[in-house]
Amino acid sequence: MAVRVKNNLGIGDDAGSEALAEVIEAAKQTAPMVQRLALHRDRFDLAIKELESERFEILSRRDNLRRQVEAIESGFAMHLADIEATLKIYESGIAVHNQPES
Repeated sequence: MAVRVKNNLGIGDDAGSEALAEVIEAAKQTAPMVQRLALHRDRFDLAIKELESERFEILSRRDNLRRQVEAIESGFAMHLADIEATLKIYESGIAVHNQPES
């Protein structure tokens, strides 16, 4: 800032004005780099959020499928228990029926 004031007043030497020109040029060059960096950071953040959302959806589907499988297994176990109980009834009836009468 002091260099700019001296240059505006015509007090400074040529080295100061050259330095000011270089600083201004460097600032012009870094601004697009900072913008590109911010753009890339935003893209990474968006990709991370999308992946986290997809991960949550997959975990939710897995849990839902797990609950469905547990319900099916429970239903099959009940059905098998019913079949075994029915077989025992039939087998005990056949055994009583086949006993010789004395």
